[in-house]
Amino acid sequence: MQAGDRIGDRYELTYPVGRGGMGQVWAGFDDRLDRPVAIKFLRQLEVPEDERETAVKRFRREARATARLDHPGVPAVHDLGVHGEDLYIVMQLVRGIVLADHIAEQEQLSVSEAASVAAQICSVLAAAHAASLVHRDLKPQNLMVTPSGAVKVLDFGVAALLDPAGASRLTAPGRALGTPAYIAPEQAAGRPAGPGADLYALGCVLFEMLAGQPPYQAANALDMMQRHLRSPVPIISGYRPDVPDDLAHLLYCLLAKDPSERPTSASEVQQILTSFIDGGSGSVRPPTGTVSNTRVPAAPLPRQSAGHETTELRAWARELAEDERYTQAAELLERVLVTADQAHEHESLPAEVAALRVDLANLYMLAGDFRRAGEAFEELAEVLDRSADSRELADDCRQQAAACRFAMGDTTVPARLGD
Repeated sequence: MQAGDRIGDRYELTYPVGRGGMGQVWAGFDDRLDRPVAIKFLRQLEVPEDERETAVKRFRREARATARLDHPGVPAVHDLGVHGEDLYIVMQLVRGIVLADHIAEQEQLSVSEAASVAAQICSVLAAAHAASLVHRDLKPQNLMVTPSGAVKVLDFGVAALLDPAGASRLTAPGRALGTPAYIAPEQAAGRPAGPGADLYALGCVLFEMLAGQPPYQAANALDMMQRHLRSPVPIISGYRPDVPDDLAHLLYCLLAKDPSERPTSASEVQQILTSFIDGGSGSVRPPTGTVSNTRVPAAPLPRQSAGHETTELRAWARELAEDERYTQAAELLERVLVTADQAHEHESLPAEVAALRVDLANLYMLAGDFRRAGEAFEELAEVLDRSADSRELADDCRQQAAACRFAMGDTTVPARLGD
């Protein structure tokens, strides 16, 4: 590829931004909308043939995962396509400095600046975790600071939909996704990584911003993972005596070996961090976007759709799901169910409506929204309990709801659910 090449009959390459083992990132220009963009390519022919299918799935998943996050701290995804033998994602072009380079230049960031960067990362993580996404590879190389001081979280390329089964399909046996210097102990041990793994990585990044080096040093990746698993948690005050005790305690908790001993959420960590930003009232503030799972319901279909056309619409939704258009298929069934639920509001749940609701919950799971899927299965189980003929299906729904909780990192769920 070279400057001036056109991609998708609308994007013109301007200059290369970066290159990895399997791809390239170019700055470009969208001539239809008159705006600069970043174009990330997966060079399929440069991927070993036995890894190509996995790499393609991961690349597409990156586009979909990032596109789901409507947050100022995540670059917007504009397009996904194919150019010759290559796949590409068109994204917002972010201008600024990579956090790793910023730390290298400054050696150690001030307490206020480090808290500001970490708080903004927390804002992104809160949105991601609410959408059933965990980044799994948070590190200074995947973070950018813009000239205005805003932080952007990049590369959801290994972001796992909170789905241990899906993660195992996209990971080579015996391999842990993530970067060794920032990997959570549970990831290093090959166990499911929930939101707590991102908080651990955040702790590693915060430690590095304050100390000028990651919390652990090692000669190789295997030794590094062992240190995350077994070495005592380092105390930041031994590197930076000026770090306030409350911030040092927060950092110690973020780096806890056991996920249950870390803070409960990114939002909680963000709230604590804001008090260290210029005394809590400085000009540098994290984004204040709210996180919500609320969705505006689509307009209902005509009432006759709940009758003889329901089978056709259900088949249409399945066709969409086969094309991996899970969100679109779910929205279709939501519209069908608005009418169907109204038609049977004061009756026991008909079998065809129950089947539609099971399909919808399954689509949420396929789309990676395990929070909504679990809620849908639980609600359906409660309705089905009213009918003796539906107890078996109700039990199945509860099993699925429990599987969703397990997928979101609830370790209290019995292991047999994963069998």
